[in-house]
Amino acid sequence: MKQLTPSTLQCSNCGTPNQVTLRSIIDVQNDPQGKVALLNGQINQFQCQQCGTVNSVSTPLLYHDASKEMLIAFVPMDVAMRQGTNRDSEEKIVGQMMNELTSSMPKEEFRSYMFNPSRALTMKGLIEQVLEADGVTPDMMEAQQARVDLVQKFLEAQTEEDLIALVKENDDAIDIQLFQTLSIMAQRLMQSGQQQAVGHLAAIQQVLIEESSVGQQLDAEQAARDDIIEDVAAEIEALGQGATRTDFLDLAIKYADNDDKIQALVGMARPAFDEQLLSEFGERISKAPADEREKLEAVRDSIIELSAQIDQQSQMLVQQKAQFLQVLLNSPDYESILRDNIAAVDDTFMAVLSANIQQAEQRADVQVAARLKAIYNTAVSLLQSQMSPELRFVNELLTAETDEAMQTIIDEKADQFDASMMEVLDAVENMLAQQGQGGAIQRLGKVRTALEGALN
Repeated sequence: MKQLTPSTLQCSNCGTPNQVTLRSIIDVQNDPQGKVALLNGQINQFQCQQCGTVNSVSTPLLYHDASKEMLIAFVPMDVAMRQGTNRDSEEKIVGQMMNELTSSMPKEEFRSYMFNPSRALTMKGLIEQVLEADGVTPDMMEAQQARVDLVQKFLEAQTEEDLIALVKENDDAIDIQLFQTLSIMAQRLMQSGQQQAVGHLAAIQQVLIEESSVGQQLDAEQAARDDIIEDVAAEIEALGQGATRTDFLDLAIKYADNDDKIQALVGMARPAFDEQLLSEFGERISKAPADEREKLEAVRDSIIELSAQIDQQSQMLVQQKAQFLQVLLNSPDYESILRDNIAAVDDTFMAVLSANIQQAEQRADVQVAARLKAIYNTAVSLLQSQMSPELRFVNELLTAETDEAMQTIIDEKADQFDASMMEVLDAVENMLAQQGQGGAIQRLGKVRTALEGALN
């Protein structure tokens, strides 16, 4: 199915030719990253390799979600005008996209809704239809747009005093979702290498935390969560390298009256809570006094539920990354796809890619192994090229094998940076928190402590 089209397009700012991969079709089941790009406002965009300008390309798009029996066609007005001004020209464009979608589709997968796609007059209208199908109401969209507009006001504040005044004036409109909006914006800017803008957003977020009612509440809650994570992490570390399932079970029982600590424990040590541990737990419950069994059973039920949630999230994420990798393998221009979807290249994707390389080598499939390795090398190169020096430094510290190795890196390189590095750590922590990476947050805390002494 031809859904990704390699093209050479000129940058609107400097005129440099860029190799770009455009989507003509988003088939959600086969291309989940396409939906993500659409909803993030990044569909059919490319960043110029010469000047860094982000260019948007106006192109027809067909959106298909079989699970919702949804098929939507969008033909930009300027494209339709170039093809001709009559309705037949637009129908011809839609027909071509439909042929692309259905050319390799088995006949038994055809449904009646596919013969009459609905239309979106604008890209905004297309996104709204997709969001509505996901349960996002027009009121919710309007509220999110209001948050984006408020963030824009904060960005335009000339001085910190002006920003504080704006925060006080709009205190009632500042909610948890606005902080989430800030985090999403920061992630996008980090991925595109706009470190100065990330620092600006981090500074705004800090003022919001200090000056808004919700910010102060979130700060207190986050401090409490951090304390819990640090306490649990310290107890896990105290178990040492030879920790057994029984040790983790004892910790879980110790936390019987603290759901937050149980959640932190399972999140940081999920592999320990396997079937064997649960079997041991069952034996312990059966031997416990009658008046203690209810509490122990509640702990066991919490562990089972939390483990299932973590496994489900991990499985869904792995499936998404595997589907994305399949798109890359089938494309003649995987480099452009990687460049346009660099946000999808994370630790999980690299783990899936590495596992596929290993499997291909075990099968002695030389051709597939070579292509997978080329994808791996390209992904690493793109990630490194898009990282700012600050992010590369933080990544190097996070991946250091030991605390001693981390300290050596700090001793060698910390003098290249200043106190603004703390803002970068804040942005990284926000991103890790959004991804639920408790272990990485714990490691980042050690990085922060070590850097504070080196940078001050």
